[in-house]
Amino acid sequence: MLQRTTLLLLPALLLGCATAGAPPARELDTSPFETTEYRAQKALAVVKASTLYARGGTGQNVKVALIDSGINDTLPEFQGRIADPGHDFVLKRPGTLDIKGHGTQMAGILAANKDEKGMHGMAFNAQLIPMRFGDDKEPFYFDSEIAQAWQLSYDKGARIISNSWANPIEANTNEPIIYERLMGDSLEAAKKLVADGAVFVFSTGNEVKREPLAEPGLPALFPELEQGWIAVMALKSDGTAINQKSNYCGLAARWCIALPGGDSGDGLLTTQQDGSYGPTIGTSPAAALVSGALAALQSRYPQMTAQQLRERLLSTANRSGIYANSEAYGQGLMDLEAASRPDH
Repeated sequence: MLQRTTLLLLPALLLGCATAGAPPARELDTSPFETTEYRAQKALAVVKASTLYARGGTGQNVKVALIDSGINDTLPEFQGRIADPGHDFVLKRPGTLDIKGHGTQMAGILAANKDEKGMHGMAFNAQLIPMRFGDDKEPFYFDSEIAQAWQLSYDKGARIISNSWANPIEANTNEPIIYERLMGDSLEAAKKLVADGAVFVFSTGNEVKREPLAEPGLPALFPELEQGWIAVMALKSDGTAINQKSNYCGLAARWCIALPGGDSGDGLLTTQQDGSYGPTIGTSPAAALVSGALAALQSRYPQMTAQQLRERLLSTANRSGIYANSEAYGQGLMDLEAASRPDH
């Protein structure tokens, strides 16, 4: 009997010795990343981006497609941030310019340099591939160009495709045949690219509605898209409530996440087309932040696919308090401390 008892206790004794001798866990130091630039971009602190940076996730060597109104790539904030000049589907030539300024604003939110000036992007070491289409006209009229832009950016190495726009019809008011007629080329391109591993990020829209617009809600009608889809709704700059413009996640709740997008008089600081810094407000910057977060996570976990990182981002979101309301906030507030934690 004594012999048996000794054998039972032995593993416990050995475990106790190993635990006692283990070095204490080292506390993560995020302070080097919480700079003036970091604090100037208010959304970064709300989603705990400095923790991701301290764990090595800055977007290094990760390409992101920016499907928008182009980019002013001559600005210092984008020096070293352009992986490829991209393509201008308005002027039908390689490279882009940005007359409207929206694309440059989103590029700043996503990947502006960490250079002790103004602010920096979510993934300040990421690489952008800009694609210009239609400027601020209805995306329906540029279906073929959008499809080509998605495919071309994928061919150039982007697996994260950032779309801070959507067609202005509610996702719950249409049947598949309508989408197939209005966006047949881009819908087929999206299906193909999702099957090939891409992740599409879309803003829910700024119409103060309980449902998202067309593209962010597409997986409700085409379930094969869900594994590569994220819809993004916008909170106030401090993340405490929905902003005054954002549509809810609605039927996209399962693949939707909440991010600061600024509010009236309190926008998110970003790059302007003329090289200055100024505010941007709405679901557009919220979506660009998510694209940047995916890029930063990709550099933290290079062995994971973009779609695995998408799942990680959604599953680690903060669903406490107000964020438990999935109709409004989907999977909750993006939490980059949780998403970058080794035990997830």
